Amino acid sequence: MRDWRTFFIFILALWLALEAGALVAQEHFLTLTGTVVAIQGGARKWLDVKSETDEVTVSFRIGRNTVYVPSRYPNVGEKVRVVYMTEKGVSVATKVLIFSKEQTD
Repeated sequence: MRDWRTFFIFILALWLALEAGALVAQEHFLTLTGTVVAIQGGARKWLDVKSETDEVTVSFRIGRNTVYVPSRYPNVGEKVRVVYMTEKGVSVATKVLIFSKEQTD
């Protein structure tokens, strides 16, 4: 009987630990829509976007995991929507949606 209780408590503790880990691992994605001001960098690239709501320029780290729609870097002056998350205080772009001229008019 004791072995059954120990096994049950072990399984319950394992399940709770996995659930707690899943809650901590949830990522919160944010979006920003604005105009590209600059793309900078060598080994690490940065995308500077001027927000259309409050005119603040935000720098996003971009890299090989960033998805671009359509699949190209945006040009300076183009309107974009950036989906990003914050990692260790740095805004990291996960997706950059580039608006065509027809979408902005």
